[in-house]
Amino acid sequence: MPLTTRDLVAVVHLQPEGWPDILASIQYYCASDFCFPFKAILNGTLAGIGTAIVHGRTAWLAHIIVHKEYRNSGIGTTLTRSLIDFIRGTPCQTILLIATALGEPVYKKAGFEMETEYLFFESGTFLQQEPVNEITRFKKKYKNALLELDHSVSGEDRKKLLENHLINAFLFVENNSLKGFYIPTLGDGLIISDTQEAGLELMKVRFTLHQKFCFPLPNQHGINFLISQGFIEYRRASRMILGKRFPWNATKIYNRIGGNLG
Repeated sequence: MPLTTRDLVAVVHLQPEGWPDILASIQYYCASDFCFPFKAILNGTLAGIGTAIVHGRTAWLAHIIVHKEYRNSGIGTTLTRSLIDFIRGTPCQTILLIATALGEPVYKKAGFEMETEYLFFESGTFLQQEPVNEITRFKKKYKNALLELDHSVSGEDRKKLLENHLINAFLFVENNSLKGFYIPTLGDGLIISDTQEAGLELMKVRFTLHQKFCFPLPNQHGINFLISQGFIEYRRASRMILGKRFPWNATKIYNRIGGNLG
């Protein structure tokens, strides 16, 4: 059944250990017209939650969490199948998710297959460096180019997701042409770039304030840069897919949005 704002007071009791605070994300899902949060109630208690985030032809499963007292009782599987059934009632052709080690067996049973891995890196220091001249704050004239670049790399129509964050974006512009962007307020700080130079320079901007990065395994240039800066890989997660495959370019993603959106 749908999760509503009245359930938020109970959501805090589902907070998994080691995860960032989940409440803000669940509040966002409840307020967004392209997000569809579900809940499972057992013995009058909020036993689990999960959300479908639908971008037209593609969708993501997000924050599928079961209360620790009700794990291994089939609730995760039931929530997953309910979300899949809901999405199949839309024009969506593809369902995606980023799976933790705990959740991956559940998703495999539901028919998901691994598409690639996301690598997590961390460092004990920050980078002290001024941004290069090609990096500028967001300018409205580059809005369409940014959305087109995101679409060409992600393969998804994510306009609704990006719109409210564009004003905070950093752009890499060369000869009046947008080559890459970094949106610090969108999840973990999305970085997408059409060129290696722009991608690494935008990573450096983020590196002045953050000590963790996560992006797909195929981006070897990003991996090599982090290793050269003393970063250490500390875990991996699986990007999984159910339904029609579509073209996207993992080599041009230099930092992900988050576990809920890849």
